[in-house]
Amino acid sequence: MTITSKAGSFAAGLLLVAALTSCGRDQADKGPDSPPVPETSTGLPSAEPSSGASTAPGASASSATGKSGGTAAPSQNRPQPGAGAGPAKTSAAPGAPANPCGTPPTGRAQDGRAHQRIVFPALGTHQWPDAEVTMRACATSGLPVTYQLQNGGRGGGCWTSALTNGTVRAYVVPLTCEVTATQAGNAAFAPAQPVVVTWKVNKLAVKIGWLGSADTLVYSPSNPVVTLQARVTAMHPLPKLVIYADANGACALVQVPRNIGGTGGAAITFDVRVALTDPGAQGGSCDLRVKVDSNQIADGSYDDRHYVVRR
Repeated sequence: MTITSKAGSFAAGLLLVAALTSCGRDQADKGPDSPPVPETSTGLPSAEPSSGASTAPGASASSATGKSGGTAAPSQNRPQPGAGAGPAKTSAAPGAPANPCGTPPTGRAQDGRAHQRIVFPALGTHQWPDAEVTMRACATSGLPVTYQLQNGGRGGGCWTSALTNGTVRAYVVPLTCEVTATQAGNAAFAPAQPVVVTWKVNKLAVKIGWLGSADTLVYSPSNPVVTLQARVTAMHPLPKLVIYADANGACALVQVPRNIGGTGGAAITFDVRVALTDPGAQGGSCDLRVKVDSNQIADGSYDDRHYVVRR
């Protein structure tokens, strides 16, 4: 019994020494034929999304951030009556209006609805026949803007077929037309302060002058009529023009066209026939004036020319 007990104690000691020797060895010390040891989990629970960072119904996290598995951006807080803060400056939640018009104003109206602001770019000054403009006002709430024209929308030659289509046309010039952009609000947004802009359409500016550089006209008893040329130019196509001309001194008008233009051209040349008289009897000079007139062009479009008449 004594020998057996001593042998058992000696064997247990050998096993303890072997265990202490192998403890802490790296897996790389194992032979190539050793089976791989699977990685163990850290044991930590997976992270839960933070409160308020949920995606919109029907949208995945990747659609909210543009990256798969990303955290969705918080949805826009819909204004609630009595809340103290303005609308959140984030993307719109389902059913809430978008915000294409800049940062909305902060704070709330007395009834608890959020404030909104209208941004209405200037319409500028046009020149006939550039007589149409598209209005591009928007509200920071994303709600649609309505346009109102002076005198109920039909006054002052400023006209549109539908006040919500954004396009206004001028039917008379010169024109000064006031356009008011409004947004009446809804259950979430208070009415916006109306914004008024002025649109102007001026008459077409033209230039007119006599062609040729000669300042002397030659009188011949056998053929006392000379033909002179005048030219009208503009930035845009010329409307139908009425021509007026005067001749004084040793000359008189024989023929001048009454109506020209209206065919889409921005430059027109026309002839004026002038009869010369004996310069000895009339002082030897001729003063000519040509003028064009139309409802669409600026007043005072004329040119004077002084000629010396000799035999």
